[in-house]
Amino acid sequence: MSDNTYSPKDVGEGLVPSSSIPSPYPHRKPTRLKDFDYAAANMVFFATLCCLDKRQAFVKGDFNAAIVDCIKKERERIGHAVYAFCLMPDHIHLLIGPLETGVPVTQFMGALSSLITRLSWSHGFAGRLFQRSFYDHVVRKDEDLKRVAEYILNNPVRKGVVANWQDYKHCGFIDPLPL
Repeated sequence: MSDNTYSPKDVGEGLVPSSSIPSPYPHRKPTRLKDFDYAAANMVFFATLCCLDKRQAFVKGDFNAAIVDCIKKERERIGHAVYAFCLMPDHIHLLIGPLETGVPVTQFMGALSSLITRLSWSHGFAGRLFQRSFYDHVVRKDEDLKRVAEYILNNPVRKGVVANWQDYKHCGFIDPLPL
């Protein structure tokens, strides 16, 4: 039987610290604003969850209906407003805002993507469903909130899926816009 013990001088001896070796991989830019309060109750965010490799995951009516239910349940559980939503074949748009709970939008989106991924497994999918992170845009005071909501809802119209967003089953309003 061999002795698999090492002395401290044997481990790492002669290795160069990793900080001095350039990485062959591109450096990921931070996706969030530094020192920004993503839990502020008066903020509204336009968020987008994209499927990994542009996978066309949201094309079955029963799965999409289950996702909308999931969004509504997570909204209640975490305490965020979901003003508008739209499920497209390879992404989900949300117009959301933290309420007085102090839970950041990043936590809401992380929990939601995890729940939808697990839900996808029960609908025949395997592995990761979404890209590593989500895209977000802080809706500024000078932006027209109604126009941002219309942009989200009209996504299937711009893609030629329907003539009017009201004809698309997988988008709509949940909470009234804070106008």
